Amino acid sequence: MGFMTIDGRKVEFTDEKNVLSVIRNAGINLPTLCYHSEVSTFGACRLCTVEDDRGRTFASCSEEPRDGMVIYTNSGKIKKYRKLIVELLLSAHCRDCTTCVKSGECVLQDLAHKICSFPEYQRAASFRYQLSCSGS
Repeated sequence: MGFMTIDGRKVEFTDEKNVLSVIRNAGINLPTLCYHSEVSTFGACRLCTVEDDRGRTFASCSEEPRDGMVIYTNSGKIKKYRKLIVELLLSAHCRDCTTCVKSGECVLQDLAHKICSFPEYQRAASFRYQLSCSGS
């Protein structure tokens, strides 16, 4: 058993296997694409990245919780980092959402909408989100 501080709030943890589980148990939802609690820790998408009190960033799904940790889940640095990750994922992703069968039910679409701000965002009956974080 131990305590960590998450976004200024003291949170108790017991047998959680990673920091992400402690954060989610505290009612904070961090985005992930690769993490699943029943699968081995992978940490490839890096969307669950958090910052500690020394400015070090790490994937919360692959870090064991330690007593006394101080974690920031939504600092300016982390927001920029997540936006960059989503932009990079989108740059290598087919953006033809109008014909995709997953349109409207796509996790990447939802993340792009939540994390990125883009002026060309459009809503239409035939598709849910037009994906582009960088304005291109």
